[in-house]
Amino acid sequence: MQSYKKIKTGSIILASILAAYCAQAQAFKQAQTRTDTDLREAVETLSQVRQHIEKEKLPLSTKIATLEAEVIEVRRERDRLLTQRDSRTLNLDNLRGRVSSLRDQQNFIVNRLNEFIGEFEARIDLSEIPFYMEKLEQAKLVQDDVDLSQQQKRLKQIELVEAAIERIDAALGGQRYEGKAMTPSGKLEAGTFLSLGPQVYFASQLSESAGIVEREANNPDAVVASGFTQKQAEAIQAVAQNGTGHLPLDPTLGKALKKAKVRKSLIGHIQDGGVVGYCIIALGGLSLLLALFKIREVTSFQTAKPAAVDEVLNALIKGDEAEARTTANSVPGVCSQMLLIGIERVNERREIIEELLFQKILEVRPNLERFLAFLALTAAAAPLMGLLGTVIGMIKTFQLITIYGTGDPKGLASGISEALVTTEFGLIVAIPILVVHGLLSRMTRQKIGQLEQVAISFVNGIHGIQNKDS
Repeated sequence: MQSYKKIKTGSIILASILAAYCAQAQAFKQAQTRTDTDLREAVETLSQVRQHIEKEKLPLSTKIATLEAEVIEVRRERDRLLTQRDSRTLNLDNLRGRVSSLRDQQNFIVNRLNEFIGEFEARIDLSEIPFYMEKLEQAKLVQDDVDLSQQQKRLKQIELVEAAIERIDAALGGQRYEGKAMTPSGKLEAGTFLSLGPQVYFASQLSESAGIVEREANNPDAVVASGFTQKQAEAIQAVAQNGTGHLPLDPTLGKALKKAKVRKSLIGHIQDGGVVGYCIIALGGLSLLLALFKIREVTSFQTAKPAAVDEVLNALIKGDEAEARTTANSVPGVCSQMLLIGIERVNERREIIEELLFQKILEVRPNLERFLAFLALTAAAAPLMGLLGTVIGMIKTFQLITIYGTGDPKGLASGISEALVTTEFGLIVAIPILVVHGLLSRMTRQKIGQLEQVAISFVNGIHGIQNKDS
């Protein structure tokens, strides 16, 4: 029974499996059929698409080629525009730099024109101001005139530059014009101005005053410099009247005239030294007289030559005392007296004769050496006196500074002059006197040495004679 059930169950399962298989096979067949249909449709669609693509490919290729060409052209145009833009940017930078350079150049020209106006006003002579006053004032006023453009301002200033150039051309050839100037006598006189290069001359029509014109502080008029000789003034007058002649030139442009003004005479220079300066000069003058006297005294002092001493000794050897005296009298100066003393004491001992001769030398020595000590004292004291004058002058200078301050150096000139001049005088006196004192001292010692040589030679000769006699 159970076996039957198992067989029946198996049959049912098998039948189910077969039925399922059949159904699956039928479904697979249907699916395959649909797949084949879809494949055919897809292939047909693909074929149609390919045919459509083939139809559209050539126009599209042509269009793509056209578009690519247009892209290339657009790129080229872009590059050209970029290059043009860069070039314009570079040109703009260059233009900006050029504009900046021109602006700097314009500012430089403006500054130089403004400086030139001030320099021209200071450079022209006071006698020329009436000729250039109008243009000078216009050039100065246009700087602050807001109604004028920069170009108009520059043109006004350039007019002054042109006038200055014309002035230079006229000055190179020389020109004459009438005007007034302050003469050295302090009078404002009418006359003729002569302009030659940087120098301006004036020749008065009312007097013989003539000279180079110069500026003075706080004086609106032209001033004629002093210090010209009569011949130079006459030469300037001749040129002013005739237009030809010779003019004195000052190549230093006024510096030589200023130096000539402050140059003092010898007496004025001595006066600057004050009381101490006078004392130094007096001491120096006295020392100079004594030095001249001593030079004459020492150079005129004569001594015996060795040959004369030998002649006296030879006469004594011969026993001819009269001939010895005659020869001794012919010897100049003190040596004659020394030889005569020796002849008189020829028979005395050597020590006595020697003492007598040296006694005579000692009598002469003070005369030879007199005033030498005073010269030495002068050589030492003169610089000290100059130093004293320097101290006095500086004290005076500081007193003036305390009273008047340092605003005006002319007020301090007297003290400074005394301080420096006394030192100068002290050295001027001391140095020559010191040299002369040294020379005179040497000459004096030389003369005394010659006297001692004569005495020793004579004593030795007498001693030889005495030994021979004994």
